Amino acid sequence: MSYESLPIGALALAPPLLAIVLAMYTRQVLVSLFAGIWIGALMVADWNPVAATALSMDWIVEVVRSPFNTRFLLLIMFMGAGAAFIYKSGGIIALQNWIGHRVNTARDSHILTWLIGVFIFFDSYTSTIVTGNATRELSEENDSSREMHAYVLDSTTSPVTTFGPVSNWIGYQVSMIIVGFEAARFTADEVGITAFGLFLQSIPWNIYCFMAFFMVGFISITQRFYGPMLDAEWRSRKEKKTLREDATPLSDITTDVGEPSEKNPTLFNFFVPILTLLIVGLVSMWWLGGGYEPGVDIATAFQETDVALGLLYGAFAFMAAGMIGALGFGTMGLDEAGDVVINGFKTMMIAAAIIVLAWGIGHAAERVGTAEFIVDAMVGSGIPGSLLPLIIFAAAMFIAFTTGTSWGTMAIVTPLAIPLGYELVGLSVLPVLMGALFGGAIWGDHVSPISDTTVMSSIFSGSDHIDHVNTQIPFAMTAAGVTAIALLLYAAGVTSAAVLLPLSFVLTATAVVVLNKLDARRKNLPEVMPTARAIDDGDVDVDAIERDDVRAETANADGAYDHFEVIPVTAVIVVLGYLTLLFGFAMLAT
Repeated sequence: MSYESLPIGALALAPPLLAIVLAMYTRQVLVSLFAGIWIGALMVADWNPVAATALSMDWIVEVVRSPFNTRFLLLIMFMGAGAAFIYKSGGIIALQNWIGHRVNTARDSHILTWLIGVFIFFDSYTSTIVTGNATRELSEENDSSREMHAYVLDSTTSPVTTFGPVSNWIGYQVSMIIVGFEAARFTADEVGITAFGLFLQSIPWNIYCFMAFFMVGFISITQRFYGPMLDAEWRSRKEKKTLREDATPLSDITTDVGEPSEKNPTLFNFFVPILTLLIVGLVSMWWLGGGYEPGVDIATAFQETDVALGLLYGAFAFMAAGMIGALGFGTMGLDEAGDVVINGFKTMMIAAAIIVLAWGIGHAAERVGTAEFIVDAMVGSGIPGSLLPLIIFAAAMFIAFTTGTSWGTMAIVTPLAIPLGYELVGLSVLPVLMGALFGGAIWGDHVSPISDTTVMSSIFSGSDHIDHVNTQIPFAMTAAGVTAIALLLYAAGVTSAAVLLPLSFVLTATAVVVLNKLDARRKNLPEVMPTARAIDDGDVDVDAIERDDVRAETANADGAYDHFEVIPVTAVIVVLGYLTLLFGFAMLAT
């Protein structure tokens, strides 16, 4: 029986929801993911459990055999090996010797991670890998929780690469808008705007991504936490436990690769592999997109490129540069270098298994019609045009959450949103719809335990995956709540992004401060998280905190920071420069 004929209705939600609920409850991600795939196969196989098991295997093989997915699996293996060389050859030691004297607190490591993430805006996977490797040891040394490191990685890299100004994400999003034009049966000439121009106009309306990115910096600089992250950071600062008891990190490079070599540690073995990855990856994507051909501009080249193949070339070069540097500076011999390659592959095995099964869940959801059910339920007839951006935002959020893929969500919703918006309202609503859609898709990535980008953030921070998801959800919900308010105001008649975006920044900062104060008071913990050194030196009255007496006038619980130090000031200047560049980029559409 074909899945199209199955009268399953709301049961179409079962595969992804079962996987997510089981993962949250049992913390056994692999088992939970397979259970979700099997349930989907059971529906398609007419409730025959034997046939469902066989079909589950077929689906897993099918997703692995996809050229894009196969290349991606090789890509992450090479990335693991390259990262292992950077670590094992002493590149991290050299970085710590160079910059470690400036990164003296967990706050410094948070801000530095955010700052590096801004610079690598062309691919979220690469940004997560490079930024995570560059700051992981510094974060660990300064007693920051791995959950916080994962959050900074996850909520910086995806928003930044969504905006660009040059990224494979932009190419993909523009290609989806083109598909939407085709679905609406109009051309760029007929409506007077190209797909790329519509993307540019959508940037100020991608309020969720702006708020998620802003929150990382605001929380890092002010050290005001709430939700499970408040507990995680207090545990890490006070008890020096960067991981929760019984936590299972997805990748622990120290365990898998061994202690780093102290023979001639050099910055060459840190920077050259990373620069090689960036240069070869970018040039490869540009070349594969036909950028060398006359008349092909950069935006078109990145739109037409083979992303997985270009990044695969970059990842192989990353591993090769790491090996050459390790051998060239004598930090290891050829036999040990061979072992590092194998051990680097091993660091990625659990992640690869999760990613393959996450793809399988997406395939199962497609076969049982999960997305179609959601869209039909939420974007049916009779919707007021002014509320359409909010509804598209909610639909994209839920689809991305249940399927674990922002790109898949964009592919599903864009061809529906553009024709619907054009018919109900007209051309003016399309930039708002695209901004809301892209932001909702990223929100789903941030809160779904079956999202590949969320898995990657857990890997390269060394965090327990479910702990990362649980601690990030309250922050993602805050940014989503502010976005919903902005879209409600849009529905009420406030249709200027120049008004709604600044207002959203103010609402987000206010929400963070209020939620922090309420949660810190409820848990009897400091509002401004102190440094580990301040706790050790007795500058923080830990006894008063443990007596539930931190609100007494004599108690000294909150941390104190100089906001005019080099790292926060540099970060703010760079981010303001980036936002200026970004809005200048968006103005190209006017």
